[in-house]
Amino acid sequence: MKHNIDDTVFSVINAIPNPVIVISNDKLQSVNNAFLNFFSITSIEEFNNLHTSIANLFIKNNGFFTLSDVDNDEFWTDYLFSRPEASRIVSIIDSHNNLRDFEMTLKKIEHASEYIVVFNDITTYISEKNEYEYFAYHDHLTKIYNRQKFDELFLKEFESIKRYKDNFSVILIDLDKFKIVNDTFGHLVGDLVLVAVVGIITKELRVNDIFARWGGEEFIILLPRTDINGAYIKAQELRQSIESYVNKELPPITISAGVTQVNNSDSINSCLKRVDDALYQAKEKRNDVVKLV
Repeated sequence: MKHNIDDTVFSVINAIPNPVIVISNDKLQSVNNAFLNFFSITSIEEFNNLHTSIANLFIKNNGFFTLSDVDNDEFWTDYLFSRPEASRIVSIIDSHNNLRDFEMTLKKIEHASEYIVVFNDITTYISEKNEYEYFAYHDHLTKIYNRQKFDELFLKEFESIKRYKDNFSVILIDLDKFKIVNDTFGHLVGDLVLVAVVGIITKELRVNDIFARWGGEEFIILLPRTDINGAYIKAQELRQSIESYVNKELPPITISAGVTQVNNSDSINSCLKRVDDALYQAKEKRNDVVKLV
């Protein structure tokens, strides 16, 4: 369990009952007994023979942190250490095939490249919290985020762009002539149309894209690390997928979409107004996408 590390540091981490690692540039330097027991292994060497990185074992779950959040040229520990607002909760499957949730605490060792990472087990807390939060932050019909949750995530992303100068863009979508669908076929069919559209869009989004019901038949998508041209291409792909969707139980469906990129000079309101203006222009033609800078 011990590998190129000071005896004092080793003694401290081994006394901690939660899994602890010392890691440098994604290579494990030392781990404690709790870590070995979690994976039912006997040494770092055994772990390294089975896995290329501990971060590869972080499971996509509840929007928790995974390697997909990190650029290819950055170590995940450096990413988290430099971004205090980023989620530090991860899900990992233990040796008994149980999914466990951990909140990570990172400490950088002074004058060294190593980090000490403590995995605090919060599985019970998450399971109790999740049911309440799910219904508080998800649209009951489509099961995607509601506007309240989107506002929260949008603010977080907006603060990130100011700090790190990352690109991100927004797509605002409206179902064409949806009132006619409800008036002609009834609200039950209207609900099925909304669910179908959400299913089509969800399949074409990345893990880190944020998708929410904006209200009624309007939906909004936040695309991190995406400029306006990339967002426009994605909006066109979504429009085409929905236009080509065929379900004999449902009427034909098309959408209109507005696209914009968030700029350094933007406020949240100015960005939302611009994407709304773009959507308004697209709706004049129907089944169209308009981008505004």
